[in-house]
Amino acid sequence: MAQNSFTQEEKVRIRHHMGYLNVDAVQTFVLGSPAGVETQFIIEGAMNRVLPEALSLVRNMLAKCDSVEAQMLDNQELLAVMAVGEISVRQDEFQALQHRYHYWRNGLANALGCYTNSFDKRFEGTGLNVSVRH
Repeated sequence: MAQNSFTQEEKVRIRHHMGYLNVDAVQTFVLGSPAGVETQFIIEGAMNRVLPEALSLVRNMLAKCDSVEAQMLDNQELLAVMAVGEISVRQDEFQALQHRYHYWRNGLANALGCYTNSFDKRFEGTGLNVSVRH
């Protein structure tokens, strides 16, 4: 097994972008039952198995995720306007940035060899991979 050299801060950022928790498993019991850490082993194992030669690739994908997320945050005021004088604002910019974020996030998932967390609340994840009928 390859020696991992991600810093703790990089691991926090990887968990964030992949939609996993950044909490200690000991602190995640609610009324005596585990709360939301069932899938945590997936990302922890993936981060520990990255080949040394692939560390720079993962860091590159991580930086791209950081960059697009920062742009999404920086452009929030554009959600309130349609035009400024003769300058028209791209109305689908946020959706386009989300699409680009998913692109790099999925690239990060590929580089790590694991799935993004399907329970990620930012994208209305349900955790279900089957359709439900009433």
